[in-house]
Amino acid sequence: MRRQVAVGLVLAWAGCFLVQGAVPRGAVAADALKKGPRPAAERAPGEKPSKDAHDAKKASPAPAASREKAPADASSAPKPSLSPEMTALRDRVRKVLVHYFREPINTSDNTPAEILSFCLAFGCETEVRYGGSAGNAMNAIGCLCYNYPCAEYRLLAVHDKKAIARVGYALQQAPGQLLAVLAQSAVPDSYEIRVGDWRGTVADLVASEKLSCVSGIDLSQKLIGLADYLPDDATWKNAAGEAWSLERIVREELSRSPATYGPEVTRHLMGLTSAVERRCRHGHPCDGQFSRAKKFLAEYEEYALSLQNADGTWHPDFFAAKGPSRDTSGMLRATGQILEWLITLVPAERLQDRQLARSVSFLTNLLEEPYSRLNFTATSTQEIDAVMHAVRALRIYDRRLFKPADSDKPGSPAAETAAKTRLAK
Repeated sequence: MRRQVAVGLVLAWAGCFLVQGAVPRGAVAADALKKGPRPAAERAPGEKPSKDAHDAKKASPAPAASREKAPADASSAPKPSLSPEMTALRDRVRKVLVHYFREPINTSDNTPAEILSFCLAFGCETEVRYGGSAGNAMNAIGCLCYNYPCAEYRLLAVHDKKAIARVGYALQQAPGQLLAVLAQSAVPDSYEIRVGDWRGTVADLVASEKLSCVSGIDLSQKLIGLADYLPDDATWKNAAGEAWSLERIVREELSRSPATYGPEVTRHLMGLTSAVERRCRHGHPCDGQFSRAKKFLAEYEEYALSLQNADGTWHPDFFAAKGPSRDTSGMLRATGQILEWLITLVPAERLQDRQLARSVSFLTNLLEEPYSRLNFTATSTQEIDAVMHAVRALRIYDRRLFKPADSDKPGSPAAETAAKTRLAK
C-alpha cells in the first residue's frame, strides 16, 4: 500500500508539484489539501471514528480563483537550451528530489519544526505518517493546521480567542514562519485551522500576525506571509494601536542588521526578496522602501558571489567568512540557504551562470551521498532544516530552469528521461 501511495504521489509531483511557486493560489494547493489531515478511511487501526476524522475531507475548500494576477506565460519566454552537462545535472537533480520526497516522517518522532522544514521544501504534497513510521499517511500541512501533536509538541495555541503560532524549541524558528510556509505552498486563506475547540482559517492567522508586528524583531517571515496574503496597499494597526503596512515592514527589515554568520541573514534576504518580487510582479512601481530594498539586494548578491568558493560552496559561517571547510554539515547548511535565496532572486537568463550551476552540482553531490542515508526520524532538527533548504533550492532550480527546457513532445529523449526519473524506484 505504501509503495502504491508513493508512486501515485510521485506521478502527481511530476505533473504539478515542481511548479509550486508558480501556481495560482488555491488551484494545486486546494487539491492537495482535500485529503485533510486524517480522512476517516485512514484513521489508525482500531481507532473509533471522531468528528474531526469524519470531517477532515471537508476541511479544505474547493479550488478557488487566485487572488493574484496570473504570472507571465512561461511559453512567451525563449525556451532554455541545456548543454549535455546541464541535461545530466537535471536528471540527477530530479532523482534527488524524488528520493527526499519519499523520505518518511511521522508525528511520533518528528517535531512541528521538522515538519515545517519538509513543508517548505515540498509544499502541499508533503505527507507525514500518523503515530509512527508504520502509520497511515496524512497531509503534513493539514497536520500542522489542525494542531496535531508532533513529538508531543503542538505548534498552535489560542490567546484572546485568536490562533497564534508559537516560537521556540521544536516550534517556529522565527515569528510568522508557519504563515510564510503556507504562503509559499499556495495554501488558500480560507483553509481551515483547528486548535482544540477553536475553529478558524488561515485568514485568522494572518490577522494574528498583523497584530503582533513589533519594531526591532525579526519580521522576515511575517513579511513573506503578509506580502502574499494581503493587498499591496494594505494598512493595519498592531495590538498596541501602531500603524503598519507592508512598506513599513520592509523599512523595519532594512533597518535591522542580522548576524551574518548564520541562517538569520538568509531569512532576512528571502523576506525582502519576496516582497520586492511580488510588488514588481503585480506591476506596481518599485519605489520608496521597495526601491531601497531592491538596491540592497543587488549589493548583497554581488557580495555573496564574491564570497563563493571555487567549487560553488559557501563557508559554514555564511557571509562572515570565505574559504573551504571540513564541516560538511555546515557547508550544506550555508550553501543550501544562500543558493535558495540567489536562485529566487536572479532573472531566469542567469540561472545557467557557472557560479550557480556549480553550487547546484555541489548540493546534488552531497544529497546523493552521504545524506541519502540520513534517518530523518532520528537526526537533529538543524540537520533536517539544512537538508530541506538544500532540497528546496534544487526544486526551485528545476522549476525555473529545467522544467521550461523540457521537451513537450512525448517520446523525446528529454521526456523519456523525465518519465523514468519520476517513476524511479
